[in-house]
Amino acid sequence: MKIDSPNILAELQELHALPDEDEHEDYLLSGLDLAGEELRAREFRGCILRKVNLSEADLRRAGFVDVVFDHCDLSGCKMEDVVFQRVRFVGCRMTGADMAHNVLRNTLFTDCRMDYLNLTRSKTDRVQLSGCILREAALVECSLQKIDLTDCDLTHATIHMTPLKGLDLRSCQIDAIQVGMADVRGAVVNSMQAVALSALLGLIVKE
Repeated sequence: MKIDSPNILAELQELHALPDEDEHEDYLLSGLDLAGEELRAREFRGCILRKVNLSEADLRRAGFVDVVFDHCDLSGCKMEDVVFQRVRFVGCRMTGADMAHNVLRNTLFTDCRMDYLNLTRSKTDRVQLSGCILREAALVECSLQKIDLTDCDLTHATIHMTPLKGLDLRSCQIDAIQVGMADVRGAVVNSMQAVALSALLGLIVKE
């Protein structure tokens, strides 16, 4: 599946503080400490955020178009009702981030720590996750369209009312995953995963 890359200018204006304005366009934000900041409904376009601390920040109803998060700290970040379009997260820490009611289009997550992430009622369209830790994450009532997971850790993740039909989980860790029979129907798994899932679903496998 092809993911459209962010459209970002070759030369960006580097800022050492975030302006107090509603829209941010064509900025390079590097090393900023925005932990706990109120950034609700801000719009970011054509920006690179590099090693920015956004832990516990309030980004509810924000919008990100053509943006790269490069090794940023988004742990505990409030990101409900956010729209992501052509966005990349690379090596980010997102432990406990709340991304409920999000819309993610052409979005890529690479080597991100996303344990305890909340994706309740989020929608995806062309999304890839590679090498990400999603331990005890919550995927509840999600619409997962055109999504790929590769080498991800879903140990103890909760998946409820989120159909996984067609999703290839063979390269992922799904130990102790909490999932219903209706959700897992049609997912692609290997033989060992199938045995583990059968036990979770109350099936008894005999030779």
